[in-house]
Formats: sequence, structure tokens, C-alpha cells
Amino acid sequence: MALSSIFKLRKEITPEILDLLTQTTLGTNGAMYRHLDTPTRILEADNPLFLSMERHEKVIGNITFCQRGYAWYIRYFAFHSLVQAGTTKKKEDKGNSFLKRELNQFFSEVFEGKHSDQPIDSMYAYIDPRNDRSKWMSENFGFNVVSHLTTQSYSRLYPKKSKRLVKLADWKQVEPIVKEKYDNNAYYFTTHAQKAPFYCLQNDSGEIIATCRVTRVNWKIIRLPGKFGAILTKVIPSIPFLNKLIQPKRHTFLVPEIVTAKSNDPKLIDELFSAVLAEEKLNLLLWWIDQKDELYTSISKRISWGLFHQLVGAHPVDVVEKRNPTSQFETKSPVFVTAFDMV
Repeated sequence: MALSSIFKLRKEITPEILDLLTQTTLGTNGAMYRHLDTPTRILEADNPLFLSMERHEKVIGNITFCQRGYAWYIRYFAFHSLVQAGTTKKKEDKGNSFLKRELNQFFSEVFEGKHSDQPIDSMYAYIDPRNDRSKWMSENFGFNVVSHLTTQSYSRLYPKKSKRLVKLADWKQVEPIVKEKYDNNAYYFTTHAQKAPFYCLQNDSGEIIATCRVTRVNWKIIRLPGKFGAILTKVIPSIPFLNKLIQPKRHTFLVPEIVTAKSNDPKLIDELFSAVLAEEKLNLLLWWIDQKDELYTSISKRISWGLFHQLVGAHPVDVVEKRNPTSQFETKSPVFVTAFDMV
């Protein structure tokens, strides 16, 4: 059975889809923010497929998939107020039922290999467990939580440089270290992570003892998390020191990936992160990492994460997955996280 004519499937983004994605505010309970880099970030998407819902030449919903072999990552899931189902409960249920029926049909076709070269094992996404719309998507389309990430901030008002910091351009120099650390993680995927440059610490013998790659990110913060988040968002720009960490109209920070440290040494991570911030002339880094990752569990309580962490804490992110019912595929945490998927 074909999808309703209201759905369109494309391999390239349209201006109308981009407009929807750039206007989407993320978060509902707690922090609320908007990605400012979407117009350029979307061009970096790996093997994208855009499933849009359109009515009267207007895009009212879009799901963007990144096709990664036997697993598809759901990069964007954006709909106008649950596809403008209506103002009454009865109309809303009717609209939601239509959406669920059509999308579940599409998901089944994907698992059968009708929209790619082969059947796939799973689809996965990252959702904020406090976000009602994300939970609605997960619960209504058969996605199950398979792991948990943490949003770990690292901030320094005056980051320290390190003479041991080097900037490398060759992926092959760090690939063996990264592969040894992450190769057994679920959804290990390096298409984005292997793009130079790479920041590393080298000892006196020239050995690489810590690594990361960073992405510069810009958000517009509508509301900070916490009971006083709305007030803080308004007053922080005028508060000394805090305004070095948070600029709501254009909040710029770094997101690291492929983070490694010899012997999981917290001092190396501290030195690396601080030196990278100094090099990039920024004060804040947000690191998304699986809560069960051995490196994170080894260092989480042994590093002073900084003032931003004291203000907002470390918030969880659910890794959700929909499996092909005919596949023997099984996800085991920890999950590998590439920065592109979070920003």
C-alpha cells in the first residue's frame, strides 16, 4: 500500500523543508533552544532521505533519515503542532491516528528494503526524556530505550593552554586509538568523526596520549533548564563571568567526539579540554557521552566540570531504537555518539 499523497520522499532538501527545520524550537519542559547552524549543517548530512508531510504547498512535517547501512539514524523529527491535527481532542486523535498509520507503514517498508538497497536492522534516535513531543514519537511508533547518554558540560572562564596540544590533519594518525576505544560500541560510525582537524596531547616521546575532534555550535537559547530558567535567560547577559559562558541570542560552544585518554586519566581530559577551549577562544564545551562509557565512568567524579555544570547539571538523553522484527540484531551499550547527530 502506497503512502498517502500528502507525504513526499526526497533525497535532497527543499527550501520549504529547511524553513520548517530552522524554525523548530527544541525542548518543552525545561530548556528550550533553536539550532542556528541548520542551513549549513543539513548539507553535511550523510546519505539523507527526507520524508515530508505537505499540504497546500506548505511543509507541515518532516523526518530526516541518515542512511547508515543496516541502521538509519533519525536526524530531524519536526511537525507543526502534531501536524495541526485540530483544536479539539477528537480531531487531534484523528490526526495523530492518521500520522501513526502512515509512518508505521513507511517504517515497515524500510525494514523490508523498499526504500534502500537492502533491508535494515534498526532505526535509532536521541530524545530528551523530558520532551513531551519526543516521548510521543517514541511511544507511538514502537521505539524502545536501549541506552542513556549524559549531557556533560565543561567550562572554564580562563581556559589554560597546553604546550602538549597539537592539531593533526591526518585521520590515520588517530584512527587506531579511536578504533581501539570505540569499535565495540553500538552504532560506531566515523564518517563525520574522521574529518580533520583533530586535537591531541602528545608526550615528550611524541606519543598521542589524548584525542578529540570538536564541532563549533551556535544555538539560540529560549529558556535555560531549571526552576528559574526563564529569568536566568533574561538576566545572564548582564551578569559578569556568567555572560562569558552563556549568550542566549547566540550561544556558541564546542561539542567534542572521539574523546580518548591514555589509561582513562582524568588529568589528561582536563588538560585537553581546557587547551582546546583556549585554542578555539571559547569557554564552554558540551559533551554527549553514554553514561556507561568506561572513560566517562572513570573520570566523571574526578574532574571539576566548571561553573556551567554547577548551574545546569548533567542532563540525560535517551537512546531509542526501533528494530526490524525479522532481524536478530541486538544493541548493547555503550552507544557511540558522533557530534553531528547532536547539533
